[in-house]
Amino acid sequence: MFRRLADFCLGALGCVLFALVLANPAAAARLLVTIEGIRSSEGYVFVALFSKPQGFPDGDYSAQHAKVKAAAERLTIVFDNAVAGAYAVGAYHDENNNGKLDTNFFGYPIEGYALSNGVRAVTARPRFSEAAFQVGDRDTAVTLHIRY
Repeated sequence: MFRRLADFCLGALGCVLFALVLANPAAAARLLVTIEGIRSSEGYVFVALFSKPQGFPDGDYSAQHAKVKAAAERLTIVFDNAVAGAYAVGAYHDENNNGKLDTNFFGYPIEGYALSNGVRAVTARPRFSEAAFQVGDRDTAVTLHIRY
């Protein structure tokens, strides 16, 4: 009887392991975002990772986001589990610590910000396709240059 129970348990364990191998999601990588050009240590830096065009560059629609204490030096934020595909990254320096990107009367940012690929909002809202870059199955590094 114990032999049958042991055989059953080993068989069940084998089935579970086989199912896990088949269900293994696509390989995931880390995305390392380095932010340069922060002019002071006042406030926080908000960083948003986007995996689709919908809602870009509004951080409320990001796939992942981070908030880190500002520093007048280079900062690096790591986003884990990025599956292969197109991504865009945006960051802004919330110097006055009010939790939002302040804009002028025309909606143009008055706090420092940066988007991947150096995209700037000049005459129109930035598009995901302009800021997008590819992530594969290996770690990817991106550098953003905050401009005020």
